[in-house]
Amino acid sequence: MKNAIIIFKKEIKEIAKNRSIWAPALVISILFALVLPIAFIVGADTLLKEESVSALFEKLFKESDLYESLVVFASKQLLVFLLLIPAMLPSLIAPASIILEKESRTLEPLLATPIKTSELLLGKSLTSIVPSFVLSTINFILLSLAIDIASYSRLGYILLPNLEWIIVAFLLSPLISFVITMLSLIVSSKSTDIRSAQGIGAAIIFPIYAVIGFQLGGFFLLNIFYLLLGCLFFLILCPLFLKIAIKVFDRENILTKWKLK
Repeated sequence: MKNAIIIFKKEIKEIAKNRSIWAPALVISILFALVLPIAFIVGADTLLKEESVSALFEKLFKESDLYESLVVFASKQLLVFLLLIPAMLPSLIAPASIILEKESRTLEPLLATPIKTSELLLGKSLTSIVPSFVLSTINFILLSLAIDIASYSRLGYILLPNLEWIIVAFLLSPLISFVITMLSLIVSSKSTDIRSAQGIGAAIIFPIYAVIGFQLGGFFLLNIFYLLLGCLFFLILCPLFLKIAIKVFDRENILTKWKLK
């Protein structure tokens, strides 16, 4: 564990200096945690004047207070959109941690030391998972503040945090981050192209769009049951991808077969 922490401290300093990793994450954070929630709530009355929008929400919720329905609906969708961070950030950090060391030839000397493969894998995993969890948590807090401050005068109560917020922020988000980290390590172990390896996080974008699209289509409305179902799905994937990552991230394989093309 001590060696894993040493690797984590060393690599996190290098990752913190990499603007190509943090710039897109910060843009998404500002957009979905601050700009969009404030825009939705401030412009809710104008939006509801559109007959098509008003009819949609009457169909979805069958409630008299369409403003409240719109704010609640928007808050749920923004929670889902913020899952882009725990998906995207590990897919940027983990490949950089592996493939850049391939290019600089610094991984082989590290493996020649007594460090265990499990410690090395843990250190590199923490380098992806910890920043992702910290930034995601900050985003969820900012989203709560933005929605509550902007809507309190109309709703008369604080909407977030609620149980759905807790499930997304502290269960679903870290589970997604772990799965994407393991998947990124697996692909990076077999790849020499950092761009292709960093594209893994994009795979989570399509399910996010699908979830929102199905809700707008009236197929279902996101609730605690569906969120827990998503948590269960990723929880099942965690040991599977961990086992594959440990098998792929093999010391002998790294020292003898990792060759840059």
